[in-house]
Amino acid sequence: MKFLAWKKADKKLSLTNMKEIASIFFLLIVSGGLCYKIALNFFSEVETIFLVSQPQFFIKEQATILLSFLLLPCLFLTFLSTLQRFLGFDIELTLINAFKSAVVGLIAFLILSIPINLAVEANLKSKGYIYCNWYTGASVRAPDVWLKNDELCLQDGSVIISDIYDWFEMHNEQGTEPTLNELEAFIKKTRMELGR
Repeated sequence: MKFLAWKKADKKLSLTNMKEIASIFFLLIVSGGLCYKIALNFFSEVETIFLVSQPQFFIKEQATILLSFLLLPCLFLTFLSTLQRFLGFDIELTLINAFKSAVVGLIAFLILSIPINLAVEANLKSKGYIYCNWYTGASVRAPDVWLKNDELCLQDGSVIISDIYDWFEMHNEQGTEPTLNELEAFIKKTRMELGR
């Protein structure tokens, strides 16, 4: 099966109007940027979940490993088709394959999302992390929060989640494990400043 066809398009790009050229150029930049962003997100999530950088006392698990992995082929083919059109090649086969990869990706996502999430959770639990529901937002897109020390999962911190994230990230970067007293003092101070 042929995946890409590099044959000259019937309609030359030089014969198209300026609006179409601008839209092709815009789509080229957007699809290329999205490919780059999704690839970065995928590698960042893998690094976080499999604890490549140590020590981490706090983990925000976005649960986007599978989605990023499956979106990338479709977006990459969209980028390629736009590049082909920009260079004056026919894009029909590339667009068909982009659509097929999106359908296959969606089906695979629906089938694999639960097993992948279970594997990620099992990996984090096996490394001694505890799920903290107080720091996990109500939104479906909110990241799951895992802590190395379950004492640091405090209900009082649930109203200042973004500040808690920053505080824990600072400790992760410094490589210093926070204490319960430090966290309680931080929560009290931040809540007073915000009037919550």
